[in-house]
Order: sequence, then structure tokens, then C-alpha cells
Amino acid sequence: MAHNKGKVSREEKRWRRQRETQRQNDVVQHSAAVLTCAAETAGDFAFLCTEAQKELDLDLPYLRLALEIWSEPPNPSIPPLVAALDALLTERLRHRDALNRIEQQLDHLKADPSLHIHLDPIERYRDLVRLRLYPPPPTR
Repeated sequence: MAHNKGKVSREEKRWRRQRETQRQNDVVQHSAAVLTCAAETAGDFAFLCTEAQKELDLDLPYLRLALEIWSEPPNPSIPPLVAALDALLTERLRHRDALNRIEQQLDHLKADPSLHIHLDPIERYRDLVRLRLYPPPPTR
């Protein structure tokens, strides 16, 4: 019996839809639980600040290299490029510093026992999370 390698069976499509639905349900459940606890929200966003700083730290050497390369040629057309790259570097460094300050503030809030506050009922927030993260497709 020959199999259609390029075609996906109905069962496979149904299984994929069920898997995607379950993944979305898990994201909604987790996000609602985190976002309805003040301390967990602070911790989650502190983590996001850390990750953003790591990304910036990976990008900065490349940006500095571009500045080094383009700062050397004595070409009258180059200064605007160097100025733009320098402005980008300055902004990226400012952004990294701001992320670091905010991360420290959020870490402090996360550790504060008085901030262990939960919003109720969580079902209301689950619905809001689902609506914001997975909005219904626009009607035509």
C-alpha cells in the first residue's frame, strides 16, 4: 500500500490541533498564575530583564566591531554611518543599564514578603490572558 508522503492525515491534523490547544492552555494557566501573584510577576519580569541584558551583551561586541571597522576609512561619506552606529551603541548601553536597574528593583520586590499578594478570582484573569495572548481571528 502506497503512502502519500506529502499529505498529512486527518488524524495527524487533529492531533496537531489538540497539541497546540493543550500548549495554549498550559501557557494561559501558567501566565495567569504568575501574573496574579505580585511577587511572581516581579520575579518573572526580573528574569526577562536578565535575558534581555544577555542578548544585549551578545550584540554589543558586534556593534563595537562595526564601529571599529568603519571608524578607520578616511572617506567623507562615512561619518554619518559612524555617527549612527555610535548613537546606537550609546542607546544600547543606556538600555542595558536601565534593564539592570529595573531588574534589581524587581528582584527586591520579589523578595519582599509583603508583596506576596494574589488576585482573585483567577478564572477572570485566565480569560483575560487567553484573550490577550490568543485573540480570536478577525471577522471578515
